[in-house]
Amino acid sequence: MKAYRKKLVGLVLAAAFCFSPVSAFAAQSSVNITSGLRVESEEVECTFDESRILYGEAKPGAKVTFTISKLNRFGNMVEIYKDTITVGSMGLFSKTLPLERGNNYIAMTVAGESGKTEAVVKRIPQTVKSQLQRMIALPGLSGNLK
Repeated sequence: MKAYRKKLVGLVLAAAFCFSPVSAFAAQSSVNITSGLRVESEEVECTFDESRILYGEAKPGAKVTFTISKLNRFGNMVEIYKDTITVGSMGLFSKTLPLERGNNYIAMTVAGESGKTEAVVKRIPQTVKSQLQRMIALPGLSGNLK
């Protein structure tokens, strides 16, 4: 009977540990963007859209602050948007960020942590999109005209 109880208690503890959303992200120390933004790339992403939806993971209950800044005409960084969300119990979140024309410098920080995740998204005017749609690409003409 004792062996049966030990097995039952072990099984219950293993199930609680494996299926607990807290344990799934316990080792994670910062925000992890899973979709909507390439944070590991140093290249500037370009878009025609007025907003960008981000999906990510962080420690459940963490407070993630999103800040968007732009360079003003004097070369100083000016904050244009800031919002803080609380990550849900599953450790997942989504956030829609507004984008202005030009380079949008996006920073994400988690309360109580020193690091931050950064990326740059450049919003291009819709007129450029319509001009590109009207263009015809001819294969073989890559600037070798004489």
